[in-house]
Amino acid sequence: MNPSLQRGVTSFYNLIYEAQTFATAMARIDTAEQEHYAGRIEGLNWVLDRCQELEEMDTNLTPSSLQRILGEVKSDLDHELSVQRREKGRRADGREEALNFVADYLSSLITATEIESAKAPV
Repeated sequence: MNPSLQRGVTSFYNLIYEAQTFATAMARIDTAEQEHYAGRIEGLNWVLDRCQELEEMDTNLTPSSLQRILGEVKSDLDHELSVQRREKGRRADGREEALNFVADYLSSLITATEIESAKAPV
């Protein structure tokens, strides 16, 4: 995997981790919205658990292998978002908000891996 793509994956994972840290801090400060932030934390924890493979990624991972892993995460994320949309509650809203936040970045990362896969010799 090229260094730029590897940095993108690492940045994606760090972004989720930092968003979780932020939501945790905000839940302690803004007690009126504590339930909402708890939902965000749950959503981000779910993503971190699901992306564990990314944290432990090998630099020799091919763009197509990465694309497969990201596709699986995206599929699971889309399913989880559909569940959250059906549940709708204060806690679910925070969780849905976190998952939507991650979905946008994940889509961009998938596009980048598709571009890299297309460049790779067959």
